[in-house]
Amino acid sequence: MSAGLLQTSEQKEERPPKPRASEEIAGELRRLILTGEVVKGEFLQPTVSLMRRFNVSRPTMREALRLLENEQLISVRQGSRRGVQVLQVSTDAATRMAGQTLQATGATIADLYEAQIGFEPFAARLLAKRSDRRDIAELRGHYAVLKQTLAAGSVSEHGVALARFHHLLVSLTGNKVMILVGDLIASTLERHQQRDDAKRYGAIMTEKEKLSFRLGGIKSIAKLIQFIEDGQVDEAEAHWRRHVENANEYWLRDQDRHALVNVVF
Repeated sequence: MSAGLLQTSEQKEERPPKPRASEEIAGELRRLILTGEVVKGEFLQPTVSLMRRFNVSRPTMREALRLLENEQLISVRQGSRRGVQVLQVSTDAATRMAGQTLQATGATIADLYEAQIGFEPFAARLLAKRSDRRDIAELRGHYAVLKQTLAAGSVSEHGVALARFHHLLVSLTGNKVMILVGDLIASTLERHQQRDDAKRYGAIMTEKEKLSFRLGGIKSIAKLIQFIEDGQVDEAEAHWRRHVENANEYWLRDQDRHALVNVVF
């Protein structure tokens, strides 16, 4: 079906094409935003002024702005506050693009689970080494939410809260790279787990049985928080590694470990 859309070997160019002017302009504006030379809430110069600055036509300038708008770095506003406004740089767009890249390059579900084993136990180690009472308060606060969702009997709400705990564990480290990659792993796995949970247990387990199954995970989280509070670095890392390995083995059971990541459900 796609054969007619592909170039023949004779049609393919030997040299890569030069970047378009719109891509070069978008790259320069992107650099200004990411380095903080222009900040959230500020408006870029009017389009006509930008056209003069970069010496390009209106269609080329519009294309450059469209690229940045797709990356959620700017918003092209209409009305009385018309103009191009700089947005808060968000990890959501980067995570979404990275997820699409994983899918396009053939990453598997097993790859994601292996990466999670490398990230989260080390995050637990960092938090235990620091043993900051503010971190512990946040972890205990979220643990209370997990208990509440179990008591309320909602598997779906508990699943969302559990995914947020995994995010919190990494985000409390303050390591920007770990947070970005951790978000990518956690958000992608959450979607796959929600789909698989419904498929695996939708017809054979009651809500009460599902909640009972998840109770073991809650107890493990409580133990992790205690290790962090006590500053037991090696114990926190080893415990959470076992937890993640066991959980991942459960989710990979009866699954095709070589199934490709799918970010478009």
